[in-house]
Amino acid sequence: AEYEVLDIINLVVSIKNCTIKMRRGEYHHEGEASLHMRGDVHSDLQGVLLGPCDYDFIDDFDREPVRYISALRPHWAQFARALDDFGLILDVMPDDAESCFQISQIQLPVTVFMMIVKSLSGKLFRHYKFRNNDFGAYGIRALIDLMDSNPELRSLTLSSNRIDDDDVVEFLRSMANHPSLTKVNIDCCFEGRSTKYCMLNGLIRVNTLAEISMSNNDLSFVACGHTQSLSDSLASNTALERLDLRGNNLNDEDAASIATALQTNSTLKYLQLEGNDFTEIGGEYFGAALRTNNTLEHLFLENDVMDATFSALFDDSSLNSAADSNHICYIDRRFYDRNEEGDPTGNRQRKIYNVLATRNKTMSNVQHFDDIEINLLPEMLAAVQHYANTPVSELQFRYLANNEVNALS
Repeated sequence: AEYEVLDIINLVVSIKNCTIKMRRGEYHHEGEASLHMRGDVHSDLQGVLLGPCDYDFIDDFDREPVRYISALRPHWAQFARALDDFGLILDVMPDDAESCFQISQIQLPVTVFMMIVKSLSGKLFRHYKFRNNDFGAYGIRALIDLMDSNPELRSLTLSSNRIDDDDVVEFLRSMANHPSLTKVNIDCCFEGRSTKYCMLNGLIRVNTLAEISMSNNDLSFVACGHTQSLSDSLASNTALERLDLRGNNLNDEDAASIATALQTNSTLKYLQLEGNDFTEIGGEYFGAALRTNNTLEHLFLENDVMDATFSALFDDSSLNSAADSNHICYIDRRFYDRNEEGDPTGNRQRKIYNVLATRNKTMSNVQHFDDIEINLLPEMLAAVQHYANTPVSELQFRYLANNEVNALS
């Protein structure tokens, strides 16, 4: 009870401070990364950013929102009245400003949420972020109407806000018809069984979204036929660049379907699959996909699964196979990797050099020369020239032999 009182006090202060800033014509700035590790994309969100206490915008699935009590209503009313005039502030923001309206980890009963939505009407924010607010089905429907009325909207976050089965079709319609929306986050939004698949497959079929995040929704129930349909949708998608399916209890059959789609898909660059139920068999499926996929740049898997993919990134059985390996995809969550140069040309040359340097230890380079494709010779010379006398960090390139290559061996 003591902590709950403290949470309410902090929230009151946060609401008041945000209200005062709006009345003064001021707005928050938040540098935020939509990805992590390699491939981070940073944007400075500017606008109305409200959390449980000042400058607290953490997205935590396990964190309970600050509960609503009736004493908060007058503070929300003041907040909504200040928001009424925020359109004037949006009008004077720089053209490249990423205007955002965000309320995180705060319970919003439908009466309060509808009051806020009414004040938001006509305000052309580029980003809406609602996280763990418990505003229910009526709130979701009001938000769909708000999206329809905002042609400038580019991203929508609804993480930890339940979407009911009855609202999925209308939600997908709004996504498909929106003129500028390219990013949607519906992490931890579903409790029903049938709607999860319909939503994910529907979002991918929209084919205008560049980024979809649907983690922690438990997709383990999906039947084989549904999985195949999802694979077909992903294979034919020509817009999606980032897909986050963490923590969905996906298994090796799902891995096979996703991997099959990767062999055809030519736009996906970032795929987050940590926290699922894949085994090494699933890792082998992804490894097979990486032998033909030339566009996926970042793949996130658990350590025991990702090991099975490494032969696709560096097949050292011959110089030809090393040169034909995948030189683009970086598999994260490991202190060394097979494509850590960042540059596909550099990755390819370093692998060629590694094979030469390893064979040099046994003086066996010459006996393999008859098997080398002639077009590899210039790259072999370039690789030796670049790497033979270049110090290489043992930590970063642990698997790389760092011996000079004796051309006569």
